[in-house]
Amino acid sequence: MDMLYTPPEYLLCLLSFSGSLILSILSIPKIIYIAKRKRLFDVPDNQRKIHTRTTPNLGGIAIFFSFMIITALFINPVTFTQWNYFAAAALILFVTGIKDDLISLPPVKKLLAQFFAAFVTVYFADIRLTSLYGFLGIYELPELLSIAFSVVGCMFITNAFNLIDGIDGLAGAIGVLASGFFGVLLYLEGNYSVAIMAFSLMGAIMGFLRYNIAPARIFMGDTGSMVIGFSISVIAILFVRSFAVNPLLEGWIDMPKDTLIVTLSILFIPVFDTLRVFTTRSIKGRSPFRADRTHLHHYLLDLGFSHNRTVLSLLTANLIIIATSFLVRDYDLHLAVAMLFFVAFALFAVMYGLRRRMARHAGAAATAVTPPAAAPAPARQALPDKPSRHMWNKQPVTLKGKKIVMEEEDALPDGREGYNQPPYRSLSS
Repeated sequence: MDMLYTPPEYLLCLLSFSGSLILSILSIPKIIYIAKRKRLFDVPDNQRKIHTRTTPNLGGIAIFFSFMIITALFINPVTFTQWNYFAAAALILFVTGIKDDLISLPPVKKLLAQFFAAFVTVYFADIRLTSLYGFLGIYELPELLSIAFSVVGCMFITNAFNLIDGIDGLAGAIGVLASGFFGVLLYLEGNYSVAIMAFSLMGAIMGFLRYNIAPARIFMGDTGSMVIGFSISVIAILFVRSFAVNPLLEGWIDMPKDTLIVTLSILFIPVFDTLRVFTTRSIKGRSPFRADRTHLHHYLLDLGFSHNRTVLSLLTANLIIIATSFLVRDYDLHLAVAMLFFVAFALFAVMYGLRRRMARHAGAAATAVTPPAAAPAPARQALPDKPSRHMWNKQPVTLKGKKIVMEEEDALPDGREGYNQPPYRSLSS
């Protein structure tokens, strides 16, 4: 009996990327339609949410299913025997994310789900870091320390992508950059199954970005950000562990420690932002998980950048960090890591200085002009029990003191079932 034809590896990688991309692009409009019919929206507030339109936040459904279905079709289970454990762990995060996007979960429950997902992957699938290659004087890690370190690392990266998902396109763009770089490097190393996994994730995110670039028609929600962050953390561990001397990478990645430096540089924007925010919140005596407006994208928005310019700026900064990692890979490991943080802090200092300067100029301009007597604040407009027709003609409506715009197609016409319901339902905190 003739053996079935097996396509070459480069073709499998291409098919996994294009298959996920097409499936994601085709799925998103259906999800948007259902979300609007069922009024499953992310409602803006006066605090940390930046958007001013009620927007569906279930884009993570398309990312998850596109990624998992296409990867399962093209991955080789013989060379990647841990696939079933990873799929089970990703499903845990998917269910948790859906529940959080619909009814909101406390942070403790989300952290517990992340711990179980990471533990399944690290302990049962044995996907873990076994060496730090001399960083902090640590080489081979004892088994228990290796498990603990890898679980914490997976949870940290998962939360890092969740935290940078604050403006249109940012988490998705960083996810595309990370999965694309890992996919290329894994393919060159000969780890084709994990490369297929990375390219499939890249395609699923790019299909979602088609509808998430500002002005976004849909958000990925916690479902998408947690699945992306967790998947990339697993891919990163597998990349570090799969080091192999390859003539195509000669002069770029020659030693195992080089993979550690390059991995850190690829994930640097979410890692740096999360470390900086957690540290500053702890110094100020606040919970590291308490939301505020101190992320990098908030700083750039304060400088007057649009969402797209902010995403492009942070992508450029990440590429500068990656280029730096290849330049310093031959240095001592500690010096190379220090150089990455030095470049990052230099870029951050420029942005921080511009923001402070703008704030001083704005304060000086405000004190130079005597403000007129303040008019009495208008009465806050209450949302009616029934939506009137003028509300659905893209007119601004005040919600909690903040103007939002309701899209005309979000409404149900007179006489249709459900018209007596409120115009929308808040599904996230």
